[in-house]
Amino acid sequence: MSRLASMPITIPSGIKVTLEKIEGVNKLTITNGKVTEMWTLHSAVNVEVTEGNGGDTGSQVAFSMSESDRADKFSRSMLGTDYRHVCNLITGMQTPFKTVLEIYGLGYRVKQVGNKLVLSLGKSHDDEVIIPENIQVDVPNEKEIVCICHSKKLLGDFVAELGSKRKPDAYKAKGVRIKGKHYRTKSD
Repeated sequence: MSRLASMPITIPSGIKVTLEKIEGVNKLTITNGKVTEMWTLHSAVNVEVTEGNGGDTGSQVAFSMSESDRADKFSRSMLGTDYRHVCNLITGMQTPFKTVLEIYGLGYRVKQVGNKLVLSLGKSHDDEVIIPENIQVDVPNEKEIVCICHSKKLLGDFVAELGSKRKPDAYKAKGVRIKGKHYRTKSD
């Protein structure tokens, strides 16, 4: 069993977590008043949401698993996966996740047109990427993209989609890069 999953997740004030069982499937609804996100749990994962009674113990989300499900390796892995996704959603509702991308290369640039990003990456055509509704995108200059989202999974998927338009090459690392991350080149 996941060691992390044995520790309950403390829910900060201002965030509400509710557990619903719809057609035999457990679903957690996490909201901060502005944004609502729903996570469907694996059938082997048991969740209990406890309301705080004031004092030191606040509201908590506790994960568990039956002994028969614990014998299955896939079910054990899903316990840790569900725990981490729910923990990231609760953390993101309090302080959103942020990723900065940089466009590196001569003549490479980006501009925001409405709800689209138009990337000029040295191809015969411009790549257009539609910005999902839950992600805030800011383009401070033509070489930088700032992405902010409450969900680490949605943010990671969007950043991966942008990065796939021009992966950093092996010679000069030209392309769409995550700021601060080192990319190996042939000269390393």
